Amino acid sequence: MNKCLFFGRLTKDPEVFTTQNGNKLVRITIAMDRKVKDEKRAQFIPCIAFNKNAELLEQYYQKGREILVEARVENATGKTKEGAQYPTFRFVVERFWFAGAKKEQQHEQAAEIPAPAESEASDDELEKELEEIFEEDQSFEPPVENGVITSESELPF
Repeated sequence: MNKCLFFGRLTKDPEVFTTQNGNKLVRITIAMDRKVKDEKRAQFIPCIAFNKNAELLEQYYQKGREILVEARVENATGKTKEGAQYPTFRFVVERFWFAGAKKEQQHEQAAEIPAPAESEASDDELEKELEEIFEEDQSFEPPVENGVITSESELPF
């Protein structure tokens, strides 16, 4: 089973893209708290959504809004500025729900968000379009010595 659940707030308004094939894509980042030795620290989770999910996120969400997301994780490949490839991953939104206090939701529509429609494009088509839209951080160099990661705090995820 490939399921991830995230609860937090959007760090900024959803970034909206339209692919060359007319598919809508939205990129969001969810800020979540985590504890490290009894100290609260922020964790930032990058997510992408396609088609109907993307439209709904664009329409109903903005910076600071609480959200509960069910996503799947997918393997991806990044490149350093020297062109060396490294493995990475991304989270693809499958479903999401309004969250937060009732006061925050009073101005939201009372109806539940409809279930996401099946993607009109195949996974291969969406993967190709993703590569065209999102470029990896060219300045990132994994902190590696002799093939071993030396510092997890420097990783981009």
